[in-house]
Amino acid sequence: MQLILSPAQMRALEERAFSLGVSPLLLMEEAARGAFCVLEDKLGGAKGKSILFLIGPGNNGGDGLAMARLARLAGAKAQVLLAEEPRSREAVINLGHARALGLPVAVWQPENPRIDRPQAIVDAVFGTGFHGGLSARLLALAQWVNACQLPVLAVDSPSGLEGTAGRVENSAIKATWTAALGHVKTGLCLSPRPELIGEVVPVPLGIPEAAYEVFEEAGEKPLTALEEEDLAALLPRRPANLHKGQAGRVLLYAGSRGMAGAAAMAAKAALRAGAGLVYIACVPEIIPILQTLVPNAICLEIDQALSSPPAHDAFAAGCGLGQGSEAWRSLSLLYQADVPSVLDADALNLLAVQPLAIGNSTILTPHPGEAARLLGMSVPEVLHDPIAAASAIHARYGGTVVLKGAVSVIHDGVHTALNLVGSPALAKGGSGDALTGILAALLAASPGAAPFEAARAACLWLGLAGQQAQRRFGERSALTGEVIDCLPGPLHGH
Repeated sequence: MQLILSPAQMRALEERAFSLGVSPLLLMEEAARGAFCVLEDKLGGAKGKSILFLIGPGNNGGDGLAMARLARLAGAKAQVLLAEEPRSREAVINLGHARALGLPVAVWQPENPRIDRPQAIVDAVFGTGFHGGLSARLLALAQWVNACQLPVLAVDSPSGLEGTAGRVENSAIKATWTAALGHVKTGLCLSPRPELIGEVVPVPLGIPEAAYEVFEEAGEKPLTALEEEDLAALLPRRPANLHKGQAGRVLLYAGSRGMAGAAAMAAKAALRAGAGLVYIACVPEIIPILQTLVPNAICLEIDQALSSPPAHDAFAAGCGLGQGSEAWRSLSLLYQADVPSVLDADALNLLAVQPLAIGNSTILTPHPGEAARLLGMSVPEVLHDPIAAASAIHARYGGTVVLKGAVSVIHDGVHTALNLVGSPALAKGGSGDALTGILAALLAASPGAAPFEAARAACLWLGLAGQQAQRRFGERSALTGEVIDCLPGPLHGH
């Protein structure tokens, strides 16, 4: 698991580290060494290569100057280009050291660049504290760099990208890789312009553990993100003598005429994720389809399920359900606030216009369109600040919210997490149904567990399955059923 910090939180962490005796200059050296190791790794070594270092006025520029010195010492042909004259104490010291070593130092002149074409570029102009837009002078620099179409390593953040939410006002330098110093910042995760960021590579700085107490003292809970190695520990243990009644029983209310596939995918995902018994309550005309698509599931006509609901440990509803009055009536009768539940798709669309008391053990899984309907706002407003949108949904409806996207936001009113693991293979109808099934299975297997933890595990698991399906079938061609079939994969290697 990794921490995701805002630029303000990273500054607070560094200030606490300095108060504990950490030297700002030595921390800059640590950052430069880590970022330079990333550069060497990506370039296949630095010796003999021509590398241009773009330098800004603050500590980000100081990091770049220290990297230029390390590059020279490693046998690279390092050139320094000052986008702005360094002003921070540590940057000025590193500029002096670079000049003492004889590194060529030039000043950016848009009208007459006079720069030898390098083989790679390091962007150390602005870090994660940047906000607003690039000046005309630096806009010209960004345009020149982007036109070169060379490999670019951004130090902490591509210049021109705002550090908290990742928005870009006019333009930014396009990075091939971004070396995230200390911790990945929120702007790199939430940016609507991920193509400017490239591959994010975390660079540890060795900040003392005691410095992290600054968050507890301030009453803050930094964002977290799970990683692949976290998944196995989050899944319920299964004893050798387990039987189907103990593996979790799921009642799924889903499907309608023309939308039987959504119910089938949710049921199949629940079974693949370990549910022992899956009951599908549905309209009678789609039962033959479901019995063919998911023979392991038990189908019940909705009237039968209402009059005599099967015993279940978790409830899920909404996938392909439709938004008619009968669907709402049945949902309101089947839903019990004290039973672990998942509400997705049409259940959320119905919830947006009908009152329903949501229990603490319920997980709501809107995509941005459904979130907009739940909040009575536009999709762009949701996407402008997805963390705030997830928080607003929780405040209005309760439960645990999973605001789905390329980066999903998970929020329960106390904790907030991001899911950074995914694949373009998931950009296909049915992925949300699969997530609903996984969530239901995890809730059913551990009815007393925190829904927040089940939500984090389910998002990670689906993301890993998407990556495996992409490797097997391609990011364009993988179908949701194939993603579901890859669910066991992350637990047993690739």
